[in-house]
Amino acid sequence: MRTTSRLCTLAFAALALGGAQAASAQTEPNRSLSAQPTLNFYGLPGLMDMPSAGAMPDGNLATTVVHFADQTRGTLSFQVLPRVTATLRYSVIGGFFTPDASPPAQEFYFDRSFDLHWLAIPEGGWWPAVAVGIRDVVGTGIYGGEYVVATRHFGADDQLAVTAGIGWGRLGQRSPLGQPFGPRPPIDIGLGGNVDFDQFFRGDAALFGGIEWQATDRLRVQVEYSSDLYLAEAADGLLSVESPINIGATYRLGRNATIGAHYLYGNTFGLSYSLLIDPRRPAANSLVTAAPNPVAPRPPRTQPYATGWTAQPDGPAILRDNVARLMEEEGLDLLGLSLDAGRAVIRVRNTRYQFESMALGRAMRVLSITMPHSVEVFEVVFVVEGMDVSRVRMSRSDIEALEHAPDGAAQLLARAEVEDPLGARDPELIEILEPGRRFTWGVSPYLETALFDPSAPIRADVGVRAEARYEFGNGFVAEGEVRARVAGNLDEQRQVDGPVASPTAPYPVRTDAYLYNRESDARVERLTFSHYGRPARNIYSRLTVGYLERMYAGVSGELLWRPVDSRLGLGIEVNHVWQRDFDGGFGLRDYDVTMGHVSAYFDLGGDFEAQVDAGRYLAGDYGATLRLERVFDNGWRVGAFATFTDVSFDDFGEGSFDKGITLDIPLGWTAGTATRENVAATIRPVLRDGGATLNIEGRLNGLVTDYHRPRFEDTRGMIWR
Repeated sequence: MRTTSRLCTLAFAALALGGAQAASAQTEPNRSLSAQPTLNFYGLPGLMDMPSAGAMPDGNLATTVVHFADQTRGTLSFQVLPRVTATLRYSVIGGFFTPDASPPAQEFYFDRSFDLHWLAIPEGGWWPAVAVGIRDVVGTGIYGGEYVVATRHFGADDQLAVTAGIGWGRLGQRSPLGQPFGPRPPIDIGLGGNVDFDQFFRGDAALFGGIEWQATDRLRVQVEYSSDLYLAEAADGLLSVESPINIGATYRLGRNATIGAHYLYGNTFGLSYSLLIDPRRPAANSLVTAAPNPVAPRPPRTQPYATGWTAQPDGPAILRDNVARLMEEEGLDLLGLSLDAGRAVIRVRNTRYQFESMALGRAMRVLSITMPHSVEVFEVVFVVEGMDVSRVRMSRSDIEALEHAPDGAAQLLARAEVEDPLGARDPELIEILEPGRRFTWGVSPYLETALFDPSAPIRADVGVRAEARYEFGNGFVAEGEVRARVAGNLDEQRQVDGPVASPTAPYPVRTDAYLYNRESDARVERLTFSHYGRPARNIYSRLTVGYLERMYAGVSGELLWRPVDSRLGLGIEVNHVWQRDFDGGFGLRDYDVTMGHVSAYFDLGGDFEAQVDAGRYLAGDYGATLRLERVFDNGWRVGAFATFTDVSFDDFGEGSFDKGITLDIPLGWTAGTATRENVAATIRPVLRDGGATLNIEGRLNGLVTDYHRPRFEDTRGMIWR
């Protein structure tokens, strides 16, 4: 589906507000220490500094912010699997410099890091839960540490949790027991972004532990024995560790938020805040949309239904008007109607419903109301960008019989046929085609951010944008967007330090992005003309020409093979582009490149999808990108990607290789209204030139798979909504 690009900061502000407003109408989850563990200063299950053996509820996200001793840590955590937690952390430390660097010229040191936490053994009987974790897996290593930890809960409602563990790295500094797996090499910070396997579980090991008590439904108290001496920070005079005992308390605000106060190291106070987000539980109490029309069952049949209506002169026009009117009420566009005495086929464009099965159910209801009694077979052909992407065929008798059945949605979909529309002929007795032309436009504010600039962790611009789109029919689309900046500081960005002068460094295809913010306050964001088509069964095509994105103009072509009932897709994309002038107008620079990739798309089941792209990137480098996403039935997507090309880590610069986290959040989740608009964000530690790709609207896989059988099956519960 088409997404509207926004920013992660805007998204989480909406989530926080929505989470505060929703709540009481929904069933409260289990909030015991074992079911919903406290998140520590690193965004993982734990006490304060120390980890514990627990896991967030499966699929949950969390943000945490902690401040103490002139340092602030912000984290984004995700429960990837029931036992696997991943965390991205961004830290700001005043007056700190890394062990292999001279004192910094800047007042603050900024660090990005990534952690993994695995609940290896769940708690059961008298056995404690056991977890294994690695901090700073991909980063500079200044927070590097590994641990094995056990936690046991006591009390009828798990009111008390006792934790003990052994740690290495930062967690092996206080009263070490020795080096059971050999010495630990010194930290080699370098460019960051590498996985230093030779560090893991090496060097001194030390014990840590703690106790947590659930005092009330909202209040928790923690006491821990910390094995982290903060040696690097103490050497820079940021803090002194006078005691291994840390004491803290957390208090839950509303449904999702928690605040905390802590007394640390015998001389320091700290504050914390965390926000837990369950994608499966909408921020709004429920989906607010008009109730659908009920199925209109036919009278019992004692003899064949009459078919004389097929010869009625004004019959086609009456049917078309009735179907179009009811479709419009349901938020669906009628693009075509073909029928004979026993079969009706409609072509529909869904412009409202995030749940595709919801659009299907409402279209079938409209047919049950409007079609003459003799029509037994209903077919809905879903149209996206002028392409017929799927045909769903249902028996009218099944629709009438199963509307109120306890498992009616599952039975109805099991009996339905979902096929490629190119594989069947439409009825020819009566055929009415509606023009596919449509003009839409809009004006709205925008917020654009840049994260992790070396001199400022967050920069932002606000402004006004205008968008327009015209669909000519038959898959031809023209669209464009212009933006005007009103206020902000993106024009103060500078290029990320790196080997830009190296003779082997890639051309600055993305690190020049800061210049586009400096040169002009108004710009043409994109201006394109596209054609979408169906050259053959199971094949989809796209050709786009024009100003494809803010930095590049040219031509882009794509082919996708994706059967409607398959969990595998294969694609190829080829682009030839020129770099645009920095002023955001229509001029072009000297740099041009032919690039593209072949892609494989996998629906892995269990809410996971994977994508592998291999080919040539914007800087002319060759390599491959692996993407993994967890996809929720309501449209939420949380993913990660990594790209490796023939650009060396040294030539790539800071970060070593391109990687990041992606979020897609349906606006209906926060607003509670039916809409297909999404908030989309990509969070990269740093934007570099190696492995850079084009940002093109309308790539095929995301458009067509929404209306294929796997997606209908995932959201079948919404057919009768």
